[in-house]
Amino acid sequence: MESSISQQAGDDFSLAPLRLVSPTTLQGKSVPDREWIWDGWIPMHATTAFYGDGGTGKSLVAQQLMTSCATGSLFLGCDVRECKVLGVFCEDDEDELHRRQSRINAKLNIDFDDLANMQWISRVGDENLLMTFSGEGRGTPTPFYFQIMAAAKELGAQLIVIDTAADTFGGNENIRPQVRQFISMLNRLAMEIDGAVLLLAHPSQTGKTTGAGDGGSTAWSNSVRSRLYLFKESGEDGNPIDPDARTLSRLKANYARIGEKLSLCWKDGAFESDGPITQAYDEGSNLDRIDTVNRAFLAGLAELAEKNFRCNMHKGQANFGPKIIRDKTNAGVGFDISELEAAMNRLIREGRISSVEEGPPSRRRSFIKEVSPDIPGI
Repeated sequence: MESSISQQAGDDFSLAPLRLVSPTTLQGKSVPDREWIWDGWIPMHATTAFYGDGGTGKSLVAQQLMTSCATGSLFLGCDVRECKVLGVFCEDDEDELHRRQSRINAKLNIDFDDLANMQWISRVGDENLLMTFSGEGRGTPTPFYFQIMAAAKELGAQLIVIDTAADTFGGNENIRPQVRQFISMLNRLAMEIDGAVLLLAHPSQTGKTTGAGDGGSTAWSNSVRSRLYLFKESGEDGNPIDPDARTLSRLKANYARIGEKLSLCWKDGAFESDGPITQAYDEGSNLDRIDTVNRAFLAGLAELAEKNFRCNMHKGQANFGPKIIRDKTNAGVGFDISELEAAMNRLIREGRISSVEEGPPSRRRSFIKEVSPDIPGI
């Protein structure tokens, strides 16, 4: 059966046989436990995205994680998997990695001799793309990708840290299929090493403004299994409340509860935990409310579509979307027009909805249409 399926696919592609599984074969088999690098935060056999603005210290946190895994030490007060690790650093030279590691060692009371299970590569000034794309949008892994895979396998690494996405992704971050191909390639890398990939990235301006902490396209968040965000808590004036304080939050988790956070404090060149893991936000708080309003707007748009009713994005017109969704849909009940308008603008920026026109030139009519069915954070 496998050979016939491959044959029908044609001669242009070399396809591996389909690995078809009948659920009946699982009868009586024990359900495998889920494995983690960091329980609830970084799952095995997948890619986790770790976002943080420049200067927040995400590379330092990643190097501390590498050290804890390599030595079996606590990571910010938490247990992590003891394993061999490989770091690919595209923004820090070897001297900076050396200085940083010295401070981490002092924090954990270890020596460089204790780090036999950890290796890193400094790639400052090198060509670091792991995937490039053809004019048709097909992604191709680069020789550097296969070098990383070979080095990780030779070391026996079960964690690969890649710093950063901007240095290694050779496509357009706003083109969803390209992003998904890149993350899929990293997922294959995680499975090849029987481990995990931690991909460091910078949030978009929208991600910083809304507190969602994600990239320019929702495909980044939707493609990874877990997404972490390191940020500085700001006061009403927009300035950090404490320049040495950080919050590490889990904003997406396919296999765990979202919204948990860990408060950190920078001290003597490295981070320390500043209390136990807690829930990042309560129901009705800012981050939760943003997600809820986004969902309400999309659900309201779907309700209107089922009724063959259209709305537009033009404030002051009778069919102004936020007002119509509030007044004429079940999804919009309980939300202010201003909240729904902010959600509409966010979804437009993220490419989730768009304004389209139809009709003859003399009677053009615009209306809002959902472009993508994916909801950020899912």
